[in-house]
Amino acid sequence: MAKMECSALVVSGDAQSSGALKGILSRIFGPVREASTITQAKQKIAEDAMGVVVINSPLPDEFGVDSALDIAGKNGNVSVILLVKADAYEQVQYKTRNSGIFVLTRPLKGQQLIEAGGVVLAARKKLRDLAQENMKLRRRMDELSLVTRAKCLLIGKK
Repeated sequence: MAKMECSALVVSGDAQSSGALKGILSRIFGPVREASTITQAKQKIAEDAMGVVVINSPLPDEFGVDSALDIAGKNGNVSVILLVKADAYEQVQYKTRNSGIFVLTRPLKGQQLIEAGGVVLAARKKLRDLAQENMKLRRRMDELSLVTRAKCLLIGKK
């Protein structure tokens, strides 16, 4: 898979897991940064726009689900991948079901994360294309509204 210029942030309290995740994600995203707590992650997101945030829960300062929801809700341009233990998957999936967060279970094979990253990139591109189309349609509607108002004014004057 070709590497995309979409920055990523790995949030993991375990340095070994963080390094492994960074190594895998650097194959498809670039650049990839790291944070060991949600607090650090939020600071890095505020400093530099991230395209993808991968949260390896639980974290030292919290489990990670509420912050994943917060990040996904406040930052419409950020895609979130949340890694959880298999026994917590259903509960987490239920809680995040309408948020657009991708939930994956651990243990995780590198290929699974690469495939999930590919899905995230495809979804981001599709959403970006739809947003651009939406902007074009809004502009066209604004133009039509202006023309209609002008016609109404002309009719009123004559």
